[in-house]
Amino acid sequence: MDPAEEYIASLPVDAQAWMRDLTTYVATNYPSVPYVMFRGRPMFKFEGTYLKGYVMFTAASRHFTAHAIDFDLILDMKTRFPRASFGKGSIRIPFDDEAAKAPLRDFVDEVMRRHGVPRASPRRG
Repeated sequence: MDPAEEYIASLPVDAQAWMRDLTTYVATNYPSVPYVMFRGRPMFKFEGTYLKGYVMFTAASRHFTAHAIDFDLILDMKTRFPRASFGKGSIRIPFDDEAAKAPLRDFVDEVMRRHGVPRASPRRG
């Protein structure tokens, strides 16, 4: 089993669903960004170093957390996540706040846009 899947499998069921949903979203829409493990957690890291930017996800027993180095963007997102709590580089969302998934994807999209990461073209078929 790869380290990312090991981490996800070790999480509570609610956390696994959130983690798979968000990591799949990023990997599918931004395939040019490497998916790596950083301190035992899934991270999408730009330009070879987290200091250049990243999106990372972690989970605890009752909440999912998205992390980024774009501290100003996290502050700007507070109104989009009324049930979340915030750290300098993080947005913590309770698992039962399913409505937060759409703005969380928007947050990821904005981090990627700021760092010039191209979104994958939709598949036609």
